[in-house]
Amino acid sequence: MGKKLLFLLVFSLFFAENFAQIDTSVQFLEGISVEGKAERSAISTTVPVQTITQADIQTMPAVLLSDVLKLFSGIVIKDYGGVGGMKTVSMRGFGSQHTAISYDGLPVTDCQTGQIDLSKFSLENVEQISVNSGTDDIFLPARLFAAANLIQIRTLRPKFDKRPFHIDFRFLGGSFGLWSPSVLLENRIVKRRNNGFSLSSSLNINYLQSDGRYPFTIYYGGDNDSTSLEKRSNSDVRSMNIEGNLFFTFDYTTQMDVKFYYYQAERGLPGAVIFYNTHSRQRLYDQNAFGQVHFLKHFLKNVDYQLNAKFNYAYERYFDPDYLNAAGFVDNRYFQREYYLSNGVSYRPHKIVNLTLVNDLIFGNLTANLPNFILPSRLQVLTVLSAAVDTRFVQAKAALLHTGVANWAKKGAAADNVSRFSPSAGISIRPMLSQDFHIRAFYKNIFRLPTFNDLYYNDFGNRDLRPENTHQFDLGLTYARSFLHKKIGISITVDGYYNRVKDKIVAIPSRNLFTWMMLNFGAVKIAGMDANLVFDYEIIKQLKINIVGSYSLQQAVDVTDPKSNTYRHQIPYTPLHSGSASLTLSTPWVDVSYTVVAAGKRYALQQNVPANELKPYSDHSLALAKDFDVKGKVVLGYKLELLNLANRHYEIVRSYPMQGRSVRGTLRIGIK
Repeated sequence: MGKKLLFLLVFSLFFAENFAQIDTSVQFLEGISVEGKAERSAISTTVPVQTITQADIQTMPAVLLSDVLKLFSGIVIKDYGGVGGMKTVSMRGFGSQHTAISYDGLPVTDCQTGQIDLSKFSLENVEQISVNSGTDDIFLPARLFAAANLIQIRTLRPKFDKRPFHIDFRFLGGSFGLWSPSVLLENRIVKRRNNGFSLSSSLNINYLQSDGRYPFTIYYGGDNDSTSLEKRSNSDVRSMNIEGNLFFTFDYTTQMDVKFYYYQAERGLPGAVIFYNTHSRQRLYDQNAFGQVHFLKHFLKNVDYQLNAKFNYAYERYFDPDYLNAAGFVDNRYFQREYYLSNGVSYRPHKIVNLTLVNDLIFGNLTANLPNFILPSRLQVLTVLSAAVDTRFVQAKAALLHTGVANWAKKGAAADNVSRFSPSAGISIRPMLSQDFHIRAFYKNIFRLPTFNDLYYNDFGNRDLRPENTHQFDLGLTYARSFLHKKIGISITVDGYYNRVKDKIVAIPSRNLFTWMMLNFGAVKIAGMDANLVFDYEIIKQLKINIVGSYSLQQAVDVTDPKSNTYRHQIPYTPLHSGSASLTLSTPWVDVSYTVVAAGKRYALQQNVPANELKPYSDHSLALAKDFDVKGKVVLGYKLELLNLANRHYEIVRSYPMQGRSVRGTLRIGIK
């Protein structure tokens, strides 16, 4: 291990040093600032981009990241019920492993499962969430290119006026034993003078607890058969996350951000509700800690260099006191460690041309307390060369990603090594006669290896799994226009897409949330359409209406074998039709937000037969919220949320009933 770390460090220093010596005669450039980056309009991007800001989040009924993502088109959230239930995301028919999550520019990873549980992310410290079908920014770590879709989370950076510190305290309480206090502390340690050095920090602490004992109805047969009213058991959760940041600005040309993050949780795994059985005592314990550094340097007017480094540690314990084996229980413990290093350089030979080269080195391993566990390790080298051309009427981007993977294990045989090139390209055209209308198209090839759990896990690992190979095609139209002196704004995007997946890997829950089956579908075709509408109207000053709507048509079918009884059947848990809508009315006293999320019928297993069908559902929620500024020194705010107004105990995942009607309230006190 020591030799591997030394190799990564030497590589980083060598890479940085070579680019640092391009021109040492230029030290500072007046007028260049690295404190922020202009956001490109989602209308003109080469790939579909959807964005929600902190202002939107504060008014909508949402506590977790998954609550926000449900409003985006093309996204399917697998939600196992309650605040503490596991929540994973898939986009445009791809599995969750094909969706990368970026947290302040660096990827969030899980080398054991490849799936990120969205319930671990709170929203108190989030400034913006964006969802990309493909990759529009070419100056990103290579690992973010190595995914079909990308979710980017950007947290708040301190902004100071007169006072050198801010304190923001929030307390949330709600139905079924939910309570969640949080505090955000921001401090200016060194004030910037004469465009020189500055240093600030932030600390965010969030705690969440819920007993999860919400009522639901069991139907013993059809809708007209006998029923019983039960309460969800073993669905409690206690979690805490702590995040600390240091923000360094050395001069106009150099900045560095350092982040430390810790998360721990204990939760019950409620299990599937099958007939009269609601008993479950399985427990899941999680710990996750990581530290990451982002360094950005402008060496010349047209050369930028960035370094990203990260160490990630994760511990997971699964305990089942009722397991039928010789010991009478199962107590499995897993430890994963990952070391990550990314170097990138951007070169602009012309004002309309940008070239980037990024190289990532990733080493990860997995250990466990299981006898004869294979103890796998994996070293990945990802290199991406990208080019972008940006003119008044045309934006064009292309990238070539190389993936090199070496696998080995201390016990038993490991998976094969891999070397693979993956191209991608995109274009956005603005017709000369229209400044509001854009046409875009992109293609991307993606290669994904099975995860450690896919291959090696004792209960459900399948060493015969084949890697996935995918192709994405997208053609879209976008339109945006302002009227009446910008009092009315409208934005419309429509994208049609076609994806083809060979040897698709699908995880299907079996006995409980921790035990799954891993299967290969030989080939899957995914054809669909995403449509989004945003309408803003400022009726008078401080009185505004915002309407947001999204719709997805997604046909994802198994096309492996025409003789199979699942041929041309929709893959599990993928609705043909889904969508969402929100209406927000902003007034000086209260912001009223109404949202609805709906999905058509889905199937729990591969065969699309009535016995496997899950009924359509719609979930309606209402939120009342407002922040008040008191003499520019104190912010007082409130938020009242009424969730699932119709009290529908629908199922997103078979036999895991969702929480019915509930209430949440939040109080906020901020000192600035």
